[in-house]
Formats: sequence, C-alpha cells, structure tokens
Amino acid sequence: MGDVVAALTLFSGGSTWALCVTSLLEHTSTETPIVVFDDAGPSEIAVEELAEIEKTAGRQVFYYRQPKNRGVVGNLNTAFEKLAPADVIVLNSDIIVGPEWDTRLIAAARSRTDIATATALSANATIFTVEGPESWKLQPPSVGEFAQIATKVSAASKQVRPFVPVATSFCTFFARHALNVVGLLDEEFSPGYGEEVDYSLRCVAYGFTHIAVDDVYAYHATGESFGEVSLNWRKIDNDELVNRRFGFWYDWITEFAADESTPLDRVRRHTYATIHGLTIAIDAELIHPNLTGTFEGSFALSRKLALHPDVQRVIWVAAPDRVHPLRAMLREAKVDTIEVTTLGDLYARRVDIDVAFRPYQDFTGATWPALAGYARRNIIWMLDLIALQNPHYADDYADFSAKNIVARRGWDNADAIGVLTPHVEKTLTAYYSGTSDHEKVFVLPNGSPESSAATQNWNLENPGIESLGDSPYILVLGTNYLHKNVPWLMRVGLRLKSLGWEGQFVFAGPTPDTGDSSQLQNDLIRLSDADCFNFLGRVSDSDKARLISGATLVASPSITEGWGMIPSEAIQYGSTPISSQGGGLGDIAPEGARFLSLRDDAADAQTLFELVTDLPARQKQQELWAAKVQEYQWTDSAQRVVTAAFDSLLRHRQFRLDERLRSKVIATGGVSVRRRLLDQSVVVFPVGSRRRTALKRVVGRMFE
Repeated sequence: MGDVVAALTLFSGGSTWALCVTSLLEHTSTETPIVVFDDAGPSEIAVEELAEIEKTAGRQVFYYRQPKNRGVVGNLNTAFEKLAPADVIVLNSDIIVGPEWDTRLIAAARSRTDIATATALSANATIFTVEGPESWKLQPPSVGEFAQIATKVSAASKQVRPFVPVATSFCTFFARHALNVVGLLDEEFSPGYGEEVDYSLRCVAYGFTHIAVDDVYAYHATGESFGEVSLNWRKIDNDELVNRRFGFWYDWITEFAADESTPLDRVRRHTYATIHGLTIAIDAELIHPNLTGTFEGSFALSRKLALHPDVQRVIWVAAPDRVHPLRAMLREAKVDTIEVTTLGDLYARRVDIDVAFRPYQDFTGATWPALAGYARRNIIWMLDLIALQNPHYADDYADFSAKNIVARRGWDNADAIGVLTPHVEKTLTAYYSGTSDHEKVFVLPNGSPESSAATQNWNLENPGIESLGDSPYILVLGTNYLHKNVPWLMRVGLRLKSLGWEGQFVFAGPTPDTGDSSQLQNDLIRLSDADCFNFLGRVSDSDKARLISGATLVASPSITEGWGMIPSEAIQYGSTPISSQGGGLGDIAPEGARFLSLRDDAADAQTLFELVTDLPARQKQQELWAAKVQEYQWTDSAQRVVTAAFDSLLRHRQFRLDERLRSKVIATGGVSVRRRLLDQSVVVFPVGSRRRTALKRVVGRMFE
C-alpha cells in the first residue's frame, strides 16, 4: 500500500468528521495512502459523507470495517497488522490537518534511527497541547482557516523535534521497526486509555525514543471517541495499571510536565506566540516626553512593535508616579496601541509576558531585574559602550565600576542583546566575554525619522536662533561629550574661516555633568578670539527642526558613534549631512560620500569649504545619504526585535525570579525586590567596600 500509510480510525464520526476528511484529502501527499478503519460503530452517515467528499476531492480513500467492535486498541492493532510492513500514521476522526502535515511528520520521525513515535502539536493533546484561538472553544475552525494557522506554525518552526517521554495517538507516526521489535498495543487496556503510555514506556525500555513534531500543528476536538464523562473509571483503572507496571512513571511525567526548561516547553511557548502573537513588556522607566535621540528611538520602536502583525500586546512598565505622564504622552502622540502599567500590577494580574524589552542603556538596574525576571525571556538594546569603557564620563572610578557591574549583570541575564551596528557588536564581543559565542547578540539599528518635515510656522523657543538671521551656518547637534569631538571641529572651523567662508558654527545640545568638552571649547574661543561659534544649549524639537532645515551643513564629527540619527534627521529636514566614519557611522555611511577624515585638519577644512561653497556638491552628498538612510526603517527594526524574541523563546532561559520574590513585588510594588536583587548582584563585594558603596549610590534614589 505504501511506505507510510495514514490510518484514520472511525466509530461514529462526530461533528468534526467532515472537516477531518476534507482536510486530509486536501492536504495529504499522494504518496501517503489513507485508510479508514471503521470499528463497527454507528457510522453509516459518516461513510456516506466520506463518499461525497471523496467524489468532490477526486481522490480515493481506502476503507476497512471491523467484523465487530474491537475498541480503540483492537482497531489500531488491526491497522498495524493490515498495513505491515509500512510505517503507520494514526489519526483520530476529530482532527483537522494543514498543508504538508504528513511529509513533515514523516521527515521528523525519520530524523533519527531510534525514534519510535512522532506526535504533532495540537490544541487539545495533553503534553503536546498548544492552545488555539478562543473561538475554537465554541466551534472548530474551517479547513481554510486552520490551514492558515498550521502553515504559519510550520513556517516559524525551527524543527527542534523535542524529546517527550510518551506519545498520544491522535496524529502520531508509529515506526514499523519499533512495532516489530516491541510488539503491538496491549489489549488489556481495551477499549482505550493508557495504551499509548504503556506502549511508549515499553519502547523506552528497548532504547527507543519519542518526539514532538514542532512543525506540524493539528486541530483536535477531543471527546468524540469516548464521549465526555465527569468521572471515567476506565481511565482511572488503566492509569493505575500503567503505574503498577512502571513505578517510575508518575514521578517522571509529573516532573517533565512541570519543567519549564525542557525543549518541549520552549517549543510550545514558541508555537503559542506564533499563533496568538507576542506579548512584550517594555521597561519605560526612563522614557520621557522630553525626548532625546535615545528615547525618541525607544518611542518609535515601541509604536512599530505595537503595530507588528506578530505582536499581540505592547505594555509600557514604569513606576506608579510615571504612569499618568506616560499615558498623557501617548494620548498627545495619538497612540492607543500601547498599554501603560506598573510592575506590581503586572505581577498581581499575572499577565503572561513573552519578552521583556529594555530599549536603552540603564546603569541603575532599578526596575529592570524584576521585569526581566518576570517575563519568559528578556532582551536588552545597547546603543554603544562609551560610558562603560571611558571612566571620564563617571563621577569617579567607583561610579564607573558600579555602572559596569550593573551592565554586566544585565548582559549575563539577557536572553538576547541588540546592538546598533556591526561596529558595536565587535566592541561588545571584545569587551564582554559572555558574548564570545555571538549567540545572544544581534544587530538592531535605529530607523530613520518618519515624521514629515515641518517647513513653516516655527514655534521658536531659543532666542539665539533669531540672531542667526540669514547667515550661513554649519550645525552640530547633540550632547557635548568629549567623544562628540566638538573642540576638534572648532579648530577645523578656524581653518575654514581662513579659506574665506563667512558663516558660523552653531552647536545645539545639553552639557552633561561629566565627560563634557566645555572647558576645551572655552579655551579655544579665548585663545582664538573667534566670534563665529554660537552655543545654544538644549533646544526644543521645533527649534531643532528649524536649525536643521536652515543649515548649510549638519556635521557629526564624532570619534565613535552608535549610529547615524543626526544624518538621518538632516535628510528628513532637507539639509546636507557630513560626518566622520567613527564607530557605527562607518557601518551606515554611503559609498561615494564626503567625510571628515580626522587625519588632516587642512584636508578636512578643504572638504568643508568645497561643500559649503558648491551647491551641486552638497546636492550630490544629500542624494547619497538620502538613498542610504532609506534602507533603515523602524518597521525593519521592529521585525528584528520580533525575530530575536521568537528565537530567544527557543533558547534556554537565562534569568527568572522565584515565587517568593514575585509575591514581594505584588505586595511592595517591586522596591524590596530591587533591593534584594541589588544585594545579590554585589555579594562578592564586602559591606563598606568602595565598589559596593558606589553601586548603592547609583541605584540609591530608587530605594528612598
């Protein structure tokens, strides 16, 4: 009859029968014959339906009727005997299958020589259960509707084919070599219940194994073979028989079913998220309406994640006093796809979170550990490592060391780490031994700005902007950290002025508490007595748009840069960018564009002079950058997060909180848990040590 035969068991048919047969005839390979084994039940109507469906489908189904009722066990043994020496796929009459179900099941079952059974995942199937949509509880899906979901599951599967202790024969491949060696089902379990467990454990005794097939998902109605009963004595008796034969069985299956670290559990979580969509909790503790570039990216990415077709929910999680401002921020931005809640409320409502996501650097470790430990997996987005590699940006060495402790603990506990560009990936790998295998790290670039460029009706807030008048100027945006390289550009600017350019240099951005270049800037102005440098400090979004759109050039002379947000903004507002190729800027730099080399001040001044005095050269520069930044979209960045989230669900979980600490979060809103986690994270440092004191100072405000 065939190398592999599908044996469809039938008693009375039931409400799912027509859907079952239709899906089988539509989705089963012609290489796999289908045989109905009728257990001499009241199946006349079901057989008539079968004939009509056969006629419509144009495909034959073989049919065998038992002389008398033998029960599930006897009927299956008849199938195994009649179909020898073929491998047999056992199918219940209350299932629905999707495309390629049989070829995928066969491939999985034959992926190793010791496999005795291979069982599909399903909506109702004991340890193989992955719940389907809520609507299925009221009525089964149509064949077409189910095919879409089954195809989605198959496409998303990584074919892990996880180990399981036993099979459940509703859509299960039985390997002939195991049937031949071990023997058929034991009819002492007739008419049914427990026979698959007994058979599976006998196979295990012989050295065979069993697997779940994670790229085959079947609908299973259940209850149509024996009917629903509140107290099933037959099942109770048969379970006891299994326990007498295999004394280890109860402990083994109980421990296995409760273990969230098994490949089967990871596959089930992954499949559930594939069907229903991911639930992502975003640490919004530092997201603020007064958006810097970092948090503008966090906000843009949050929005795109909430709109992603494979994401069910996006939840911002923050302290209670920040919930209202965040909700107001979302309302002002007309965003209704993101929820806002607190950590304690998340725990109390037991919201099932697939992935916690921290979309920025956070060196306090305040909210994040409790959120990361609550979710099934957690992902950190690193922008760059400048603050962790440069003690100049810290208050003192103890502060620098403490930030590194928190960052490394976060990396250790992360299931995935997103970095802005390949440059940052290389830096992280060189700096942190935990990423040497690259398994955790993936590139997650910023997207280019998507809002339309404003062109008029400026709401100017910084009086220094009006003083610019119609004078040409080169604009430098950003916090004036030393690595932003402002003093160097000022020095090159003086050379540019000596070449005859009569414009100004405008610098807009805040000054940080540490690591800034203010003193160098002031010294250069004093020594040169130059009046072409205009420092505006922090500017509003409207002011920023006005400054960019009016600039002759927008310069980014950074030594190292995580990404190219400022060149992208220059393109957004119709201006011309020029940058160094430092850090991640080199990763996204367009081929053929002009750059600041940082190698020769005179040559760099000449480059600037040619651009500010030659309109066609500026237009060419702008065209090259415009084409390049279009390659980076927030939709694509959201897809990378979603892909990393699904991949992380299949890897071993790095970090979780125990139930005792979870209960404390509910009772305290998370403060005592944060304190406990803080104490655990620095257990290697004695009480009173400088490093421990520094770490306490970094996060201390969270515990006041």
